[in-house]
Amino acid sequence: MSSKNSDSGMLFNRKQFLWLLCALVLLRLILNAVVPLMDPSEARYALICKIMAENHNFLEPKLIHEGVLMNFEGKPPLSFQAGAVACHIFGINLFAVRLPSTLFAACLLAVLYWAVRRIRGENVAQLAVLLTLGSPVFFMYAGMCMTDMALAFCVCSAVFAYMAFDHETVRRNKKIASVGFFAALALGMLVKGPVALVMAGVPVFLFVLLGNRWSDLRHHAWLLGFAVFFLIAAPWYVLMQRANPDFLYYFFVNENFKRFLFKEYGDQYGAGREFFRGMALLWFLVSNLPGVLLVLVPAFSPAGRGKLREVLRKQSLANDLPLLGFLFITLFWCLTSRVLITYVLPTVPFFAVWLADRMTAWGYADTARFRTALRATLPVVWCVTGMVFASLWIAGEYWVDKMPGDFFEDIAEAVPDGYFYFYRKVPYSAYFYLGDRVIPHAKEDAETSEAASRPHYLVSTKREARKHPLKGFRRTVMETDVWTLYAPSD
Repeated sequence: MSSKNSDSGMLFNRKQFLWLLCALVLLRLILNAVVPLMDPSEARYALICKIMAENHNFLEPKLIHEGVLMNFEGKPPLSFQAGAVACHIFGINLFAVRLPSTLFAACLLAVLYWAVRRIRGENVAQLAVLLTLGSPVFFMYAGMCMTDMALAFCVCSAVFAYMAFDHETVRRNKKIASVGFFAALALGMLVKGPVALVMAGVPVFLFVLLGNRWSDLRHHAWLLGFAVFFLIAAPWYVLMQRANPDFLYYFFVNENFKRFLFKEYGDQYGAGREFFRGMALLWFLVSNLPGVLLVLVPAFSPAGRGKLREVLRKQSLANDLPLLGFLFITLFWCLTSRVLITYVLPTVPFFAVWLADRMTAWGYADTARFRTALRATLPVVWCVTGMVFASLWIAGEYWVDKMPGDFFEDIAEAVPDGYFYFYRKVPYSAYFYLGDRVIPHAKEDAETSEAASRPHYLVSTKREARKHPLKGFRRTVMETDVWTLYAPSD
């Protein structure tokens, strides 16, 4: 990658850059508080945070699945613990359960800026941060109650810490960066388990192998690093295994091995989504829009094409850790068909760092035309993303049945007492918004739902009611284009 560049001709001065980031964080926090939860994944994780906060049990994540309160052993607890702590501070609401993802995203950007600025200079660091935030996918998941932003923070922090370790010449600074690398891996083990070690560790290993950097390993703080790793990561696994003797086998074998090899891997919490092998490549392209389009900029002029060919000839995997990062993570997830777009979220900061450095090497990042274009286009991207979120909020109750939070709040206010029975299946978001006024039950046939719900208010989507028509007469209390609330049977 390029050498440390001058700070002259910066994209923004420090004050402008700080104000821009603050404005984006504020926009994200506002959206956190108003956009309804999305079923099923986000609502499920929000419910886990809520139950953890209410029960004051920070050891065992729990959720209501198929009508039963049970341990959630699919993922470690760090994200849920952070959400539960936020609920204790701010109350159980949308803002609280989503706040940790925003904080993890902010911390990721801070680590990125710190590392890249030390190694590549102010311009590359600013551009990398802006390209990361310019990804609508990154901006979206920076405020969703999911584990993926926390994992991205851990994976990227580990890799950026190793970049700092490789760059530093002062022994004390090398030791600090080394310990930071181990600490980030340990936190990753508490967010999602061994996959964090693979996503961060393999690119670093390839960086050492291809660059023949074996001699640098003697400068690692091996004893302190491993001590920090086990002190952070091990206690929860030990305590969880003592409380639940089958936990370690299920978590490591079923959730972290079988799920990527077998369609039926013994999932206790519902079926995973199936796509096709190689889907991760498409997810990578979507996640890194509009940044991937900037790679095409030099191709529009003969001089640019010449620069592009020259830079690509000089491109070396052995000297480019961010490039190894996004290439490996994308190819790794291409090996399985069970992959979501969130799995490639760590590629966004890696690609942004690589692209920022390439744009600087191509000579485009230092031109007034590029700075003007960037200042004009990125706000448009953020405004469009904000408008999409605002539209989802305004039309949330009409957006199929994935974001029913506004409707649930309305029926809770319209019916101050009484209980709600959901037709055939209870969505996770119902437990979050309506609490103990929901009658839990497993997914069932229409006749069972209709019979069991008669003393209670019945809640159904119109699509479900069309597929399985109600046989008994019920008075409609409230309805939207998607949802209907029926009064108890007479």
